Amino acid sequence: MLNIELATTIADLEQILALQCINHSRAVNDEQRSSQGFVTMEYTVEELQAMAGPHRHVVAKAGGRVAGYCLVMLRETREAFPFLLPMFDAIDAAPAMQGRSYFAMGQVCVAEPLRGSGAFAGMYHGMRDQMQEHFDEIVTEVSAHNPRSLRAHAKVGFRDIARSGPDKDWHVISWDWR
Repeated sequence: MLNIELATTIADLEQILALQCINHSRAVNDEQRSSQGFVTMEYTVEELQAMAGPHRHVVAKAGGRVAGYCLVMLRETREAFPFLLPMFDAIDAAPAMQGRSYFAMGQVCVAEPLRGSGAFAGMYHGMRDQMQEHFDEIVTEVSAHNPRSLRAHAKVGFRDIARSGPDKDWHVISWDWR
């Protein structure tokens, strides 16, 4: 049984980090990166706590264990993550984002056995339920080299608003809730 919940304990955050480690681009081979996707960021428990502010990350749990996560990253925390400044610059420069309130999704991941189960969309809908009272939309970026993630985000309702990175190989995408 799959439950979509808010991450409320240090154990939840530690399980997020364990799943992050298994699915990091350095931990998967080329075929897995292409077919199953990957994550690129590495966070600590302290960073996970800081980036969400008063909000909570969303997790999918199976058997009481985190089997997927979707991270809240408030704009105010951008300076703590200098490697993400180009994404925030691209968001702020995008005409579609002028006058909009948003937060960034800091990373999403679903454990391999649950891919295709609805966990991905379920977590994003859980995030929308928690955050739509405070923000107009959610924005993130996805590598052009991660087609599975691009397709999954489009299926939820994300649309391209800009490109970022030195080679413009990151899609900056937004899901407008208004």
